[in-house]
Formats: sequence, C-alpha cells, structure tokens
Amino acid sequence: MLGTAQLGMSGYGINNNGGQVNAESLLGRCEQWGVNCYDTAYEYGDAELKLGKYFQGKKIPFIASKLKIDMDLTSEREIERQIFARTEAILTRLQLEAIPALLVHNPDMVEKYGHTISTVMRKLRTEGLIERGGISYGADPVRQYDAVSGLASDDIYEVVQIPLNLFDRRLVQCGAMQSFGAGGKIVVVRSVFLQGLFFMREDALPEKLRVDAGRLLGQLRTLAAAEDLSVAQLAVSYIRDMAGVHCLIIGAESEQQIDDNVRLINGPSLLAETRARIERLFSDVPSDVITPSVWR
Repeated sequence: MLGTAQLGMSGYGINNNGGQVNAESLLGRCEQWGVNCYDTAYEYGDAELKLGKYFQGKKIPFIASKLKIDMDLTSEREIERQIFARTEAILTRLQLEAIPALLVHNPDMVEKYGHTISTVMRKLRTEGLIERGGISYGADPVRQYDAVSGLASDDIYEVVQIPLNLFDRRLVQCGAMQSFGAGGKIVVVRSVFLQGLFFMREDALPEKLRVDAGRLLGQLRTLAAAEDLSVAQLAVSYIRDMAGVHCLIIGAESEQQIDDNVRLINGPSLLAETRARIERLFSDVPSDVITPSVWR
C-alpha cells in the first residue's frame, strides 16, 4: 500500500530531504507494478486531490482515507452532521461515490463519543458512502487500544491501522495483535521504517535521539550485516511475515523507491532464529525513539 503523505506534504518523515514529490510519476509507477492500495487522509495536504485526479476514469483502487472531527461537540446531531460533511468532502476530493475504507483518524474520538461514532459510521456504510470503516491508532497506541478495545470490537471497524516495526512491537506485546486476529480485523501496518529513522546516520539524528537511537541503529545495522540483508529488507520481511498482518504502508519519494519497495515486498523470509534475535535485541526501546511526534 503506497503511503501518500509525501504526495501532499513537503518534508514528510525525518529522513526526507527531497520535499514534495511528483505525484503523477509515482502513481504511474505504482500502476505499472500493479500496486492497487493507497493510504491517504484529508490532513495530507492535497494528496487526496491528486489521487482523485489520477484515477479519474480508471479502475478504482483500494483507497483508505481517514476522518477527524472536532473534540468539543456536544450533541449526537452535531457529531453526525460533522462526520457526514467531512466524509462528503473526502469523497469530492477523491472523486469517488464510495470510499473503500474510511478510518477514524484518532481513537480518542471513539473514546469520547462512544457508540455515537459507531452508529454514524454504520449509517455511512448503509447509505453507500463508505464500504468499510476502521480505526487508525496513533502515537500512544497501547493506551488508545486499552481505552477503546471494547468499542473497537464492533464489526463496523473492519480495518485497523497501526504503527509496527523492528523497534516498536508494543501492540504485539500488549496482546492487541492477537485480539485483532480473533476479531477478524484487516491489519494495515505503517511506519515499517519508523518514518525513515532506520536509514539515518548517527551524526544526522536530532540531538535528543542521538544516544539511544544511535545505539539501536548500530545494533540494527550489525544484525542486518550478519544476516547478509539490507536494513530495509530486514525491516520489511520481519513485519510482512508476522502473523495477523495483511498489508504494509510504505511511502516513496521517487520512482526508484517504488521499484525498491516492490523488490523488498517480494524479498526473502527471515529464519526463526533471526526473528527471535530481533525480539531480544529490541524488546525495550525508549518511547522517545519510537514516537515520531516528539522528535522535533
């Protein structure tokens, strides 16, 4: 699944020095390779507009967008009105009659507004404005999962998007992944490369990350070299083959990166001993290292 934040926002990711990308060339390369899934959001600048323009008149791919509403609404009617209005805005931008998957962008919405959100999401599906609902877990996924796990078990939330990577296995360790599997959820993983952190040199890291992240990145490179794999292949293979994972969101800044990502997705599996070593080495990573929102 192509992550489209780079299509609409300049400088997305800690290791992005290229600014905003050429959306048409990236989407064209994805089409050549048969990539047919795209992750986007209203908050990703004009990414939705670019997707809508590119796929106008073409076969509609699987597009997952995200919904945010204000957190100070006081009535069910206000909540429903705002959700419908913002869903219609997304539909207009994507030039679609129905969104293949619409995810609640912040589980705090579900926590605050409870069953009202689920009821309105179900209305969206009944009226044909969305095909599937879902929830995207954010920077503090374990707390959010604990807060909404009961509500999120509702079958309207068919898709869950989560951060998961070699350094960040919090939702595995707390049992959330097992719960998602038991509930039949489609699990979409983002931040496979920890927003590009895996590829940074220690001297280029923000000062607050230099000690902890520098040490961990050194261990990661040593492990990859011992397995005769690139860091990128180690990261992708580990998540791709994890039980319960259905899809990986990977962004790109160039056609070459699209080509590279396709090769990574089709790359080798890891030995069981390698997986076990990863889990031992990175069992207790400091929260600052795995929380992009605090890096800058």
